[in-house]
Amino acid sequence: MEKKHGLRNIKIKNLIKIYKKKKENKMFLVEGVKEFEMAIIGNYRPIGIFICKNIFYQNNMIKSFHKIVFFINIKTFQKLACRKNSGGIIALFKEKKISSLESIKVPKNPFILILDGIEKPGNLGSILRTADAAGVHFIILCNTKTYIFNPNVIRCSVGCVFTKTIFIEKIKSIISWLQKKKIEIAVTGFHNKKSKKLYQTKFSSHLAIVLGSESKGVSNIWFNISDKIITIPMFGSIDSMNVSNATSVIIYEIIRQRNTYKFSK
Repeated sequence: MEKKHGLRNIKIKNLIKIYKKKKENKMFLVEGVKEFEMAIIGNYRPIGIFICKNIFYQNNMIKSFHKIVFFINIKTFQKLACRKNSGGIIALFKEKKISSLESIKVPKNPFILILDGIEKPGNLGSILRTADAAGVHFIILCNTKTYIFNPNVIRCSVGCVFTKTIFIEKIKSIISWLQKKKIEIAVTGFHNKKSKKLYQTKFSSHLAIVLGSESKGVSNIWFNISDKIITIPMFGSIDSMNVSNATSVIIYEIIRQRNTYKFSK
């Protein structure tokens, strides 16, 4: 029978110290069975795994990591956990180096999502989940306002943050790269006079969609270089949508068009 450790265990204390210096050591915590599985699929490697056997029943999943597994009591687990229903597993992971746009091979008929200044971790996570479901080739973040491995990003993306190709770049570098690759730039401008309704817009087979934060929208520079400015038609009293919901509406209209015009996803 495995010994259950508490927060006073020296190895656990050392791992927590490492995590608290996460800006220096580039560490993050992952809670939940599905999220842990997605991190492993995405080739992230844990450096410490905390298991509460009162809750956790997926023993086969951690066999290959037995050297870094710590069985902890439920009181200790609850102190480490940020949320309920974590499935009895919390793991400490190390970040991977994020590649640059210049290193990417552009796929056939690229479908790219650009997120400018998204503020709320929950929104970012939900958008990443939708992007994964829709087969968006990759995501580019600019003007970042939230940590990509924030617990709410991980939870709301259900771990898609680990499996999608994500870049973090400056706006001017992104624009230069898109123009060099001859990729159409469609910007969401819900209050822009030049915008056209989403369902009246035909999109190119080489496409990047740009969405901004709910409070500020996209940076003005995007409007100056955009090929299209689009808006979602609104039929009620409210004049805007949650950015994650808006992303879903736009992305699936593009998927509809790609299926209609036989573009590769």
